[in-house]
Amino acid sequence: MKRLTIHARLAAFSLVVLLALASNLEAVGKSAVPPPFKITAIKAMLFYDGKGTFSDDLFTQTNLALWNTIIGEGSAGSPSNSTLVLVEVSGKYDPNSVTPNRKVEFTATSSGKILLRKLIVISMGKDGKYYAPFWLYDTGCGHIKLSARIIGQTQASSMTKTIPFNCGE
Repeated sequence: MKRLTIHARLAAFSLVVLLALASNLEAVGKSAVPPPFKITAIKAMLFYDGKGTFSDDLFTQTNLALWNTIIGEGSAGSPSNSTLVLVEVSGKYDPNSVTPNRKVEFTATSSGKILLRKLIVISMGKDGKYYAPFWLYDTGCGHIKLSARIIGQTQASSMTKTIPFNCGE
């Protein structure tokens, strides 16, 4: 009888340990899911070929006129044939979080043609920001639609903007 009691106690103790481990694993699993990242801005700056400098963000300029940008007309102020696009991602920095699958997917199109499609892994900075850079060549004469979205997380985050380039006489 004494032997049965020891086995019963050992079985009960084992059950309590297993329940405690299962509870801890569930809690760890919930806390291991990183909070979602969000696209908070798309910025576009003209690159001035003859100066080696950049314009201010095109999307913050009032009365923007990007007419004949390739020869420096309109709001361009100086010739430009390429554009730097920055996609700003915000989120919680967690050095212990493993998020190699979270990426910015970027697409730039003009007149139905894909100019650039690229994926960049997000490496969140300590300040809770990450800037994904995309370089567009041969810009300045046609509207360019910029689309960015975060992949690798359950909550969707995306943004679309258009740079209104035009050319003519």
